[in-house]
Amino acid sequence: MLVVVCDFCEAQYQSYQAISEVGIGLGSSSYFGDLNPTGKITPLSYSASAYYQRYFSNYIGVKLAANYIHLHADDANDKNPVYKTRNLNFSNNLLELTLAGSFNFFSYAPGFSGHNFTPYVSLGVGAVYTNPYTFLDGKKINLRPLGTEGQNSSSSHDGKKYGPFAFVFPVSVGVRQAISQKINIFAEIGYRFTTTDYLDDVSSTYAGKEAFDVSNYKGSSQKASEALQLQDRSANQSLSIKGLQRGASLVKDSYMMMQIGISYNFSNCNCPGVF
Repeated sequence: MLVVVCDFCEAQYQSYQAISEVGIGLGSSSYFGDLNPTGKITPLSYSASAYYQRYFSNYIGVKLAANYIHLHADDANDKNPVYKTRNLNFSNNLLELTLAGSFNFFSYAPGFSGHNFTPYVSLGVGAVYTNPYTFLDGKKINLRPLGTEGQNSSSSHDGKKYGPFAFVFPVSVGVRQAISQKINIFAEIGYRFTTTDYLDDVSSTYAGKEAFDVSNYKGSSQKASEALQLQDRSANQSLSIKGLQRGASLVKDSYMMMQIGISYNFSNCNCPGVF
């Protein structure tokens, strides 16, 4: 009798394959760039995700994910007096869409003893919408349209124009555990390489005050005034010297997410969940 039951269990396991899953995740986010030059994980912000994953076996899948990521950094909180003097800050609400291949290290078949847990890794490509902003006298100001590094000026400058979209290359590692044949929980850490150095609106050098004269600036006098104030937020704008280093343009910005979540399986085998 025991042999028959074991053979039945094995047959059920061999016939089982998760076809797809949908899931959601919540967690933190960390920014790495010109306003976090030492690469600290803090300050932490927040993130949320939703995804659909299609499986081709108990090991291989492809995941389509939509993510919301909030990033923030402030020179005023830096212990280094150089960056504290610079006194720049930004926030950014990223909207990200990625497509990634995933690999389970163990054969994953929820509901079957010995196959309810696996570490996994994924690698992919995607796009992110980015719109850095800050506050000036209590008013929210979108930074990209201002051209704080001279992008809207007819005078010479080092700042490069940048758009609202960039490519991202996600790399993630995580673990998943089945708590039933249909329900999984997971924990994941994901790092994003990007093609932009302007998640924080900081990349190259100061354009100098003359770049924001109304005679040089391509925009309204109000925008020129805001750009002038936000290009240099040091005391008395002591750093507004054309060509003085403002950021590090050789290194692209990046970010990381740490999330926990839950997902629901769609499978091709209605096997009893006791296995």
